[in-house]
Amino acid sequence: MDQPEADLESEETRIESVYAKRQGAFRYSWFNQAHLYRVQELERNILAVLRSRNFSHLQDKKILEVGCGTGQWLREFIKWGASPDSVTGIDILTDRVAKARQLCPSGVQIHHGNAARLSFSDANFDLVFQFTVFSSIPDMPVKEMVAREMLRVLKEGGLIFWYDFFLNNPSNPNVRGIPKREIAHLFPDCHVDCYRVSLAPPLCRLLAPYTWWGCYALERIRLCNTHYLAVIKKD
Repeated sequence: MDQPEADLESEETRIESVYAKRQGAFRYSWFNQAHLYRVQELERNILAVLRSRNFSHLQDKKILEVGCGTGQWLREFIKWGASPDSVTGIDILTDRVAKARQLCPSGVQIHHGNAARLSFSDANFDLVFQFTVFSSIPDMPVKEMVAREMLRVLKEGGLIFWYDFFLNNPSNPNVRGIPKREIAHLFPDCHVDCYRVSLAPPLCRLLAPYTWWGCYALERIRLCNTHYLAVIKKD
């Protein structure tokens, strides 16, 4: 077994262990006001950026999510107009793949596999996106492999959507923030636009049960935000 294969297998084992501990956490429940606020505000931001890039007509777009989990965002894109037959997800965790297949409409393709070695042909998707995947990968060579694969399967004129921490999370050592310069390193020869979004989770958890307006006002200031919503396009 060569070194890259060994590194990928080790990373898969680590990810399975980390995510197993998160199952059933109330902070990710739809009945948690903070989680509900953060998802709906992120939805608003994503739609605004898609609209600004003339990607509001999703019915004719082929879409891939890297690290799709249980398919939440795949279903959101379908809600926004994407055809289920044109939506694809891949995830490394078997149980999440099974859940995504159960929850997503028929026609959606859900694959079990590693995003560092995608099985799709070159220039196959109009939109490729990842939400909080890269911050969960500590190994730079693995991150570089995933980024190269995302670029490889992207059509000319297509977009990569990125949503991830740019700050470290002191309460979660398994997550490492990714600054702009690292995004630029991962996607060389690309144009990258970054938007600071998502109120810091501790602040959101504190305020959301009492005032969504307060959460919104702080998020508009941007200084209290912890994530980048980035649009990446090949030059």
